[in-house]
Parts: sequence; C-alpha cells; structure tokens
Amino acid sequence: QKHPKLARPQGDQYARTAIALVGTTCGIMDPLIKAWAKALADEYRSLAVIGDHGEELSGTGWQIGAQRFSTPFADWNEYDERMQRSVYDVALVNGNHYPAARQIVFVDPAKSGTLERRREQLTEVLAVVLCPGAAGLPEWLSADLQERSAAPVICRLEEVSEEVLPLLNNLLRTRVPALKVLLLTGGKSSRMGTRKADLVYREGLTEAQRLARLADKILPGAVYVSVASADQPPVDNFPNIADRFLGMGPAGAICSAFMTDPDAAWLVLACDLPLLEEAHLTDLIAARAAHQFATAYRLAGNPFPEPLVAIYEPRAYSRLLQFLGLGYACPRKMLINSAVNVVETENHRAFFNANTKEERAQVLDQLT
Repeated sequence: QKHPKLARPQGDQYARTAIALVGTTCGIMDPLIKAWAKALADEYRSLAVIGDHGEELSGTGWQIGAQRFSTPFADWNEYDERMQRSVYDVALVNGNHYPAARQIVFVDPAKSGTLERRREQLTEVLAVVLCPGAAGLPEWLSADLQERSAAPVICRLEEVSEEVLPLLNNLLRTRVPALKVLLLTGGKSSRMGTRKADLVYREGLTEAQRLARLADKILPGAVYVSVASADQPPVDNFPNIADRFLGMGPAGAICSAFMTDPDAAWLVLACDLPLLEEAHLTDLIAARAAHQFATAYRLAGNPFPEPLVAIYEPRAYSRLLQFLGLGYACPRKMLINSAVNVVETENHRAFFNANTKEERAQVLDQLT
C-alpha cells in the first residue's frame, strides 16, 4: 500500500447526520430548515444548507456573534464539506438543491414532478408531510416505502413541527458518539525518577492497573492504554495505543487515539492522580455535553480546565490538529480557547498530581 492506512471518520456529507427536506417549494422548506436548526441548537451543533436562488452575492459571507466576515474567494468542494462535518452534529438541507443521506418528504400536488424526479435520492425517508390538496401518498412512493424496514411518520403540513422535531431529537440521541477511555502512561516521569504508571499506592495495584480497572468498571470493554512505543508491555489485558505523534506529549497521545478511532469520544485520564476515585469519572460522564469540543473539570479558584481528566469529543481531533499547526501542543490551550462544558469542583484533593518523590510521600501519608 502506497500510503499509510488511516481510519476515516464516518458521517454524512455536511454533518454527522444530514437530513434533506424535499418535495415542496423552497418558500415552505427554507423557513422550516432555519427554525428547526435553531430549535436543535441547544443540544446539537446544527447547520442549515439552502440554495441562493440565483441571487448575486458580492462574496462569501458569514457571521459569528457580532463579527461579520466576507471574502471574494469561494473555493469549495466536497472535501471541504467533509471537513466541516467534524464540527456539526446535524445538517438540515434543502433537498431541492442538494441531496442528503436521510429525507423528510413533502407530498405537494403542485410539485409532484419535482419529487418523483428525485426518487433515487429517497434512500432513508424519516417522515412524509402531506401539503394542502394532497389526498395521500403517490402510488410509487407508497410502493417504495413498503419495501423499507422502518415506516416513516406521516403528518399534515400544519402539524409538521410538532411531529418532526421529536423525531429528529430521537434520531440524534442515537447518534451521539460512543465513549472510550484513554489512560495516559507514556510520559517520561523524569521528576519522579520512575514510571508513575508503575507506582503502587493501594490495593497492591499499580496506578495504571487501578485506574484502568476503575474505568473498565464504568465503561466495560472501552479502556485503552496510551503508550510511548508499541513494544511497551500491556496493563493487564487492556489494549495499547502507541504514540504516532512523537514528542508531542498528551496532545500527541490524544491525537493518536483519535487516529485509531476518529468517531469515538475519548475520556482522557492521567495516571498520576492516585487520589482520584470512581465517582469523579461517573460525575464527569454524567455532565458530558457532546455538542461541545470537550467536557472537563475545573478546580475552584483555578481559571483553567483540567485537560487530563476530560472527555474529548470527535470534533476535538481536528481542533487539536489546528492548534498543533499554530504551534501549540498543549491540550489545555485548546480547551481554554474552545467551547467546552466545564464541571466545577472544590475537591482539590482528588486532582493532586504526584509528580515527585516528595509528592508521592504526601499521598502515602494521606492514604495511611
């Protein structure tokens, strides 16, 4: 094979989940697309994809908050669309202009020819909306849907939002990325003088064993151990993920995990936290906000989040790579400057880093 084999993230063209509205006028569909994108935005990063209807634009423009941007350059292709899908959870698409993997079909007597011409694009119909004047489904559409395993929701146009928005929410809840654990053991431990992952504090277990077993109790079968090199012995029977971004520290380890599975969210866990307990991980998982870049603890009195007891969502992968491109290899720098769900805690004790022999002695004193 000429090039390295990489795991490619899954997803639809514009987002992790893309849904086209098709079969009626843009005047009906575009307002629904914008309203539904706004309604879903509290829990999901949503995107509206509509056409320009032949309008002459002076350039490509967009607005973030109060800042407006525009550029005369409009180079864009399908790979640009794939790159942006790492950012968005859901795209609502005007199917009169662009196809999508799933569809909400409108049966509109005034646009029946338009809908039938797009018959091949109706691959996964979630709902059928009957517009005024529609007595029922066209015979060809009814026959096509009978061959599908899942029957779509059928409703009238006047009740479309009441019927379709819950349907979209239910679909998106099933497509939240799975959560895996990355236990960091590849550090040099130069200040301690010996590998911190191999130190024993309690239960006769090394910290790598204790934390891996603790995480496996919460997320069975989803624990992986980050190692500096592929020949490092495994911790119990947990699989290793060797660094592929050498010399990049935790940021490189996290990116290496995403390179292994770019569709998973990764709960990153340092191995130098001997006072961390199961409840701290379950509380973090319970607070997870999958529409953000990450969910992380922040200690009371500390303005910055903790990067090594944090959940990194799949969209954090490209974000971390962008920060590496800017010359920043610190995951905390990315967290500080990204949309992150912060979990405040006053329990400084649980997050005490034992990096030196003196700090190790302090921990042992607290455990006796």
